[in-house]
Amino acid sequence: MVDQGVSIAPRRVHYAWTVAFAGAAAMVCGLGLARFAFGMMLPSMSASLGLSYGQGGVLGFANMAGYLIAILLAPLVLPRIGTRIAVTANLVLIALSMLGMAATESFSALCALYVVTGIGSGGVVLPAMSVMAQWFFPSHRGLAAGLVMSGPGFGIILSGFIVPRLAPAYGLLSWQLGWAIFALICAAVAVLAFTLIRNHPDTKGHLPFGKAPATPPGSSPMSRSAKLRLLVHMGVIFAIYGAVYMLYVTFIVTSMVDTFSLGEALAGDLWAWFGFLSIFSGILFGVVSDRIGRRRGMAVAFSVLAVSFLSVGFGPWMPGLYVSIILFGLAAWSIPVIMAASAGDFFGSAAAANALAALTFAFSGGQATGPVLAGFLAERTGDFSASYALSGAAAVLAIGLSLLLKTPDASK
Repeated sequence: MVDQGVSIAPRRVHYAWTVAFAGAAAMVCGLGLARFAFGMMLPSMSASLGLSYGQGGVLGFANMAGYLIAILLAPLVLPRIGTRIAVTANLVLIALSMLGMAATESFSALCALYVVTGIGSGGVVLPAMSVMAQWFFPSHRGLAAGLVMSGPGFGIILSGFIVPRLAPAYGLLSWQLGWAIFALICAAVAVLAFTLIRNHPDTKGHLPFGKAPATPPGSSPMSRSAKLRLLVHMGVIFAIYGAVYMLYVTFIVTSMVDTFSLGEALAGDLWAWFGFLSIFSGILFGVVSDRIGRRRGMAVAFSVLAVSFLSVGFGPWMPGLYVSIILFGLAAWSIPVIMAASAGDFFGSAAAANALAALTFAFSGGQATGPVLAGFLAERTGDFSASYALSGAAAVLAIGLSLLLKTPDASK
């Protein structure tokens, strides 16, 4: 007898895990290099180009603007071309934009190219995460999303070790050489993604992996208006996360160098440790939310994030920095993982991509505003301590909002 929901060929590894692995590899580039390497690059870019804190924030905003464009287009484009083509094409787009950044020293050109990088980033993240709703039943959906979100951690480790050790070569500044190296990595991963990713388990003769639910996801007695209210409520929470997390990853390395007086090599090592810890954050909180429910999982995650932000929110205290890095690493990708799993759980696998697109749009709005406000606030105060303290307060607010969610699993 075939084990329902596991595999038609039970002695073989279910292909869902291959798709999750390919999604994680894509996320190494789509987030780890296209987004988070920027925080590691920013000190050397600022030094060579004379960028202010505000201009650094504007570059971060440019990336988020591109990300928002991708999220707006995804519901129109993704059903037509599928996850496999979408992820592959956007990885190629990221590689090309990085090559462009390696060839310029113009701030305006960098802004334009980083918009393109943001488009590619959003074009990788949404399909790579939402396709897990097709390949996994809710019993393992949080774990699967967590595995995919382990990818950015590897990208952060790469940038943390590579960037501080770069030197000018081949007529390129150190940061330009870094973007060129990352472009080659993204091109290689594009080939891998095209080879391994499949849009639906039907193409491999599989059912989704996991335990089939008694009631199909998205078929709960919630009315359409109740689902809309739930989507808006979740969007507000995701926007808060987007603002505070993007602020942190954009400027924490700059804070290490400017406020904590660390050398770039040591700052890079700490950044790499954050990347290492973050590999496990999505898996950890994916499993937690599978066990205790999505809203409680979010509340626990925001509690950890709040302590992380507040630990660096009151001036240069080295133990606080170490505590902050450790806790942020352990909870870094918790909220995106839980949101991705929730999209399939609450709105059904067929509507998961559209629900996640709406949630990610709110998330991207928060990401776009967080670094800009923090950059200009830092110019007034002299550092980012006040921004981190405000982030801690916002995370506390998000704990309450998470617990107030009226979800189909509200009994958990």
